[in-house]
Amino acid sequence: MKTIIIVLLTFFGLTSNVFAYPISPRPLRQLVTESQYIIVGYVVKTFDKKKDNDDWGSKVARIAVLENLQGKINKDTIEIEFNPYMICPAPDRYFDSTFVISFIDKDKKSGKFYTHALNYGSKTLKKDEIEIYKQRISEIQQILNIKDAEKQRTETVEWLVKCAENETTRWEGTFELSPESNFMSYYSRNERQDFKSVINPEQKNRLKNALLTSQEMVDFGLVDLVYKDNETQIDDFLFTKLKNLKEDEYWIADNFMNRLKHKNTSKEMNEIMEEFDKLQFEYDKKDELKKVIEKFIKLLEK
Repeated sequence: MKTIIIVLLTFFGLTSNVFAYPISPRPLRQLVTESQYIIVGYVVKTFDKKKDNDDWGSKVARIAVLENLQGKINKDTIEIEFNPYMICPAPDRYFDSTFVISFIDKDKKSGKFYTHALNYGSKTLKKDEIEIYKQRISEIQQILNIKDAEKQRTETVEWLVKCAENETTRWEGTFELSPESNFMSYYSRNERQDFKSVINPEQKNRLKNALLTSQEMVDFGLVDLVYKDNETQIDDFLFTKLKNLKEDEYWIADNFMNRLKHKNTSKEMNEIMEEFDKLQFEYDKKDELKKVIEKFIKLLEK
């Protein structure tokens, strides 16, 4: 994980983009809290913006407003400028003929709409995914209106667990429940709240079941949330996943290896980890990377 942060920070330092570093991550609860408007929309078309010296590569998304989920936009369609070529922070993106949930603000001077929190605020979704997001948005809006601070906190944790249980909204929950599991939390360290300590045993068991039955890429926030008291079961789960990693997933193998290396504390293990660290981002050396991962697996199987 440290390697990923170092590589990214080096990359961002060399980037000439005016932003030059990521913005603070914005999971769903914060998007709802901060955004003036939330809409369900349909991207009618995207087109190049008329160029000037300050907005090379900028495009415009023309979006039909299908539903207002927060605030009231009294227009059938709106236009949002975005720049898909921006490198860092990651830009908001819109694609022709797609459904979106957009978190939007309005500039007071120009009257123009823009996406709140860039890529976090533009979510291209399937229709069934939109329904899931709509339900979670409605729920957190109600929770945010609870006056009793302790009750609001308890209800928020339950809501985050519900987000984490569903693969569509998983990151929205795990990022806030276990932010230290995601390297991007470096950029939100001053904004974190301790929700993890409020999770009860029943919720933890639900999270474990969500992890073990997931068909998607492993969410390591879930792993870290449920590991204590389930060590053997989770170790076996991670080891199986590691052995079945696809070639294009090799670069994240360290997330498995660092959580499993405790099972063999030999000098050979240290050498394997150092070798992996050197090759991790050498994308033209996948065969070598595969051999290192296989050595790690064989060492644990001894």
